[in-house]
Amino acid sequence: MKILHIGNLKSGIDTYVRNTVALASDKFEFVIVNGADDNSKPYMRHGKQVKTYSIDMYRALNPVKDMKAVMQAIKIIKKEKPDLVHCHSAKGGVIGRFAAFFTGTKVVYTAHAFSFLSAESAKKKQVFLLLEKIAKLNSYLLACSGSERELGIKVVGFKEKKAFAWNNAVPDILPQISSGKIEASDLPFPKVGERYITSIGRPSYQKNPLFMVEVDHGIHLKHPDIKFYLLGVGFYSPMLEDMKKLIHQYDMDDTFYLLPWLSHEETLKYVKGSLLYFMTSLYEGLPISVIEAMSLGKAIVASDVLGNKDCVKDGYNGYLLPLKEEVFVEKMNDLIENDEKRKEMEKNSRSYFETDFFIDNRIKALEDIYTEIYNR
Repeated sequence: MKILHIGNLKSGIDTYVRNTVALASDKFEFVIVNGADDNSKPYMRHGKQVKTYSIDMYRALNPVKDMKAVMQAIKIIKKEKPDLVHCHSAKGGVIGRFAAFFTGTKVVYTAHAFSFLSAESAKKKQVFLLLEKIAKLNSYLLACSGSERELGIKVVGFKEKKAFAWNNAVPDILPQISSGKIEASDLPFPKVGERYITSIGRPSYQKNPLFMVEVDHGIHLKHPDIKFYLLGVGFYSPMLEDMKKLIHQYDMDDTFYLLPWLSHEETLKYVKGSLLYFMTSLYEGLPISVIEAMSLGKAIVASDVLGNKDCVKDGYNGYLLPLKEEVFVEKMNDLIENDEKRKEMEKNSRSYFETDFFIDNRIKALEDIYTEIYNR
């Protein structure tokens, strides 16, 4: 079966596609269609590069470029003749579904967090929700978590029989570290023995970066030796300057570090060496960064929102918390000070990853969904 992936493939979405393409069985063949400014690193499968096309697909709304991208996608679909088109993200979802509709190709859509969740005003939310409903067409939903599937049914209007869920999953990266391929001691920064906390995400509305700084400031007041590292600062970081100003206002320039997008391996070095991992997002699909932190045996402190609920069990492998600064500060300080409790949650995180989010055990479920949709 030939699957054509299409979308703005960056960050967690890029990881999702790379992992599934690399590990799917030989019954499947893949083609990639990404945006012109997406990750240029080749997609690999069984040691060979996967055929990849780049089209004029960008994150920002632009009717002229978007229509051009639809026409380019139609041309590629006609040439490649995939059995199924798998669309990713809001823009890829619109362009891919329209292209599949006009070519009569079966299509499945993974939102990785629906676009209307990103709207900062009620008016924008209604517009984005309307676009999601229009673009739904005859597509199937393949949510990246159970909560995203439920939202797709109740809010977007997908019929239950056309809505599937496959939890984001990742390879086990712990053996790489154990074998020496990734060594926490190789960290160029932080310094050896330094205590620090990590998070990954762009300074954008979704990631709630100013709240993150407020929480870190509260921790800093009690534990001035603790450092903070936000990884993945780079493309589409509209709140970066506001975040820098707040960090400077709290005199935390030497405590809170904003690091650019690093290689996957380098990022894992930071996470592995950290005391714990935390997320302050307003919403998520199902955060791959949290799953990877779980695979490394990290306790997770996260906001109690869609997506995070699907991978963090409150009191078991971390905490799910309301977006209240004092609550985050209290719980994170508790884990910093209570080694026994933190280590228990670390062990539980690793165990939960192995049972529910290890891709080697989950890839067949994705293949079965593809096959079921194709046979309908």
